Amino acid sequence: MAMHIVVCMKQVPRDNSVKINADLSINADGIEKIINLFDEYAIEEGLTWNEKHGGKLTVLSMGNSEWIEQQRRALAMGATDALLLEDPAFEKLDTLSAARVVAAAIKKLGDVDLVFAGRNSTDDESGAFVPSLARLLGWSQLTYAGKVLDVDPAGKKMSVERHLETTIETVTASLPAVVSVIKDINQPRYPSLLKIKKVAKVTPPVMSAADLGLSAADLTPAVTIATRVPPPPRPSGEMIDGADTTEKVQKLVSKLLENQVI
Repeated sequence: MAMHIVVCMKQVPRDNSVKINADLSINADGIEKIINLFDEYAIEEGLTWNEKHGGKLTVLSMGNSEWIEQQRRALAMGATDALLLEDPAFEKLDTLSAARVVAAAIKKLGDVDLVFAGRNSTDDESGAFVPSLARLLGWSQLTYAGKVLDVDPAGKKMSVERHLETTIETVTASLPAVVSVIKDINQPRYPSLLKIKKVAKVTPPVMSAADLGLSAADLTPAVTIATRVPPPPRPSGEMIDGADTTEKVQKLVSKLLENQVI
């Protein structure tokens, strides 16, 4: 039975030595952007089950036109479709707001059975996107999947192994579902030069906030951080020396009296 699988794909800086802005957002200006490491494994897992069941595999990203090149790479790997979510209002969203945008896009697509994403992005490392997305969609949530055992579109269920710190859980859940994958789940394929050339001029469709039916209120950050000037550094301390503990204590008390601390 054919399925529609969506893979959420984020763009991240190649270099981990990025700057942090005063509002704690990431400043990656001038640094090359690549597919998030864990999302590459999500793409491969999506391709595996798309090849088994048939149907569509859509790579979905939120960003600007610079991101299209990486979407073309995913198409060269074997994805059948791509969708770019682009709007000035999307530029500085927190994780929950970003999940709200992606949830709206998935609902707009309308026929999605399964969503794959990496367990976290390598820039903010929050790991909160997939749980937020599943909650907003009202779908099953399967996180830290180290192996997908079965996907049964006819029976509307799937089973995975969740690889946790000290144990491996086997979990079965109903479809539709949102799944986050870890690095060891597979080995991502390399697209051939022929396929790269074939998709070199593909331009994915774009959806804006208006297209998704989202208002400014939908995109208001759940948490705002007020900026402030950090306090000046504390003055350096003074070492108290002496022949023994008694002499050191006497010198310390004299210093405290001299500075009117006591």
